[in-house]
Amino acid sequence: MPSQGQAHRTLGRASAPRRALLRQLVTSLIEHDSITTTYARAKETQPLIEKLITHAKDGTVAGQKALYGFVFNPALSMKKLYDELAVRYKDRTGGYTRLLHLEPRDRDAAPMAVLELLGGPKDLRLYMTAKAIVHAEVSGKAKLDRATVLNMRKIEANMKDGKQLLREKVELMRRVYHSGRSSQDVLTDISENAKTRADDKAISKKIALRK
Repeated sequence: MPSQGQAHRTLGRASAPRRALLRQLVTSLIEHDSITTTYARAKETQPLIEKLITHAKDGTVAGQKALYGFVFNPALSMKKLYDELAVRYKDRTGGYTRLLHLEPRDRDAAPMAVLELLGGPKDLRLYMTAKAIVHAEVSGKAKLDRATVLNMRKIEANMKDGKQLLREKVELMRRVYHSGRSSQDVLTDISENAKTRADDKAISKKIALRK
């Protein structure tokens, strides 16, 4: 949490290293549509990427200079910001990202999260909801929690073939559970491989190799 009198989290770094870290996270998010990192880093990254996408949509010279000076890979990132993301979000006034909680990191129990751009190649809400459903099953819970029920309704209402897709992801997460593999590892795979469009077949192959 930010200390009293601070406008942001220091992330355990001085000003210059902190800025470099956030620039790298933003650049990775632009290139891959999602990143898996600590919750604190994701929360600091979220307003930055939202502001950069707004600059790209506005198309001003000042905005272009701000974008060019912030991202680490201008040639690739600028092209995607202007040619893809500005078009993807042309009818949105903000709220281009989604922050999803993950289980704490094993080695130090740090809260983890996935930060994703909406409408990207992988919608992690689908997988997160499937994971929650399976977790409730194996825990013997009679009812799903309110957040999971709400996510189910959104998926079924807003995604094409949402009900069928959710059934398929629930079955995938059941296989993950019975394989002994961490469901968080699977979600991390999906996030980190978004650029190459990692799919359920690739995940199932990793499960088979583990057996």
